[in-house]
Amino acid sequence: MSDPGKPGGPVARGPLARLLDSTLVPRSAIGRKLALTALVNALGTGMFYAGSALYFTQVAGLSNSQVGLGLSLAGLIGFLGTVPVGMLADRIRAGRVYIAIQVWRGLGNVAYCFVGDFTSFAVVACCIGLADAAVPPVSQAVVGSAVGDEERGDTLAKVRAVRNVGFGLGALVATAAIQQGSDNAFLFLIAGNAVFFLASALMLQRAGVTRLVTTAAPAKDRRPTLVADLRYLATAVLNGLLSMHLTLLPLALPLWISQHTDVPLSLYGPLYVLNTVMAVLFQARFARPSDTLRGAVASMAWAGFSLGGFALACWAMGATGAVWAATAFAVLAVVLLTAAELWQSGGAWAISYELARPDRLTQYLSTFQLGTALQGIVAPWVITAVILPNALGWPVFAVLSALAGAGVALTVGRAEIRARENATVATGTDPGASVDTEPETAGRTA
Repeated sequence: MSDPGKPGGPVARGPLARLLDSTLVPRSAIGRKLALTALVNALGTGMFYAGSALYFTQVAGLSNSQVGLGLSLAGLIGFLGTVPVGMLADRIRAGRVYIAIQVWRGLGNVAYCFVGDFTSFAVVACCIGLADAAVPPVSQAVVGSAVGDEERGDTLAKVRAVRNVGFGLGALVATAAIQQGSDNAFLFLIAGNAVFFLASALMLQRAGVTRLVTTAAPAKDRRPTLVADLRYLATAVLNGLLSMHLTLLPLALPLWISQHTDVPLSLYGPLYVLNTVMAVLFQARFARPSDTLRGAVASMAWAGFSLGGFALACWAMGATGAVWAATAFAVLAVVLLTAAELWQSGGAWAISYELARPDRLTQYLSTFQLGTALQGIVAPWVITAVILPNALGWPVFAVLSALAGAGVALTVGRAEIRARENATVATGTDPGASVDTEPETAGRTA
């Protein structure tokens, strides 16, 4: 064995380096480039999310209802445009579309700096909403093609963890701007987001994503075929329900704490931090079981049970009159919600990718994303009008969550799982792997 102290021997790595490798740093060079790009992108997005509401109301002069209506319209446009953008990505390559989306978002944020009425705000919001909704499936296709099947889940998890770090850092910058309080400070947040989007587009270009081939072979028939693939659509719907953690944390939890429990509302900030820290530290670990289709299906089941546990913890939080007990249930609820988030994201990445038609990869991934987009439209009403006002709202939601997680095994199908395992054993590779047959490539050979 080589001596670490001698020249040429392996370099001893400290605990911090090992922690970074296991949580934030992808193994491949192209994966690390994509993670760094995600960090830059998330810095701007974190700045924007933390300060945009105040910018639109205090600087642009819009009312709360106008902001809400404009963003709802943007969400609807994004929902309708996700699949067409995915089809375009399959036709002209996902990497090219990914860069174009980043440039589009950057220019959209530049336009935000000049809005002064509802009409201009709604137009710009809808343009950005179309791009925002297309990002998850397109970026997933790019990462999957760049690093190969063995590293796909690990890289996606670490990119997501790095993105969470960027969100947090961006929010800190926004906090300073908000405390300063001037119009220029808020303009700095919006313009800064535009700069970071344009910078990420340049970084993607230099990483060579435009040369990635995401489809296994050119599709001879360009007509949509998803209507016939009911199994994939059903799984997307179940995934949408399991992805309600995206709305439960920022909307349901603070409303429930403030209106239905004895938990101090000041605890919500630390609870949000707890969610972020857990997401950064454990995303890669929770994604490991999803290296196989069987493991991904099991992760979705665990996500459903964990989401149900969150609901029961919320119900217990409101039922107890002891502040210490309610506080303990609040912490437990966030831990369970975060676990559901990590299991669901890892399982969804694998299932959406493995069950997609290789010649229409981004189109299928975009369709799978519709479940999450639909959640964003429906969940706020379900939470505020159905779950929170009703005594049995949380228990019923707990049951539905558990059933949704378990139902993924039915929609995926045992036969599909066995067929994938048999194919892997027979060939030694993932049967859904795509190959870049062109000499110009930036992914698996990077």
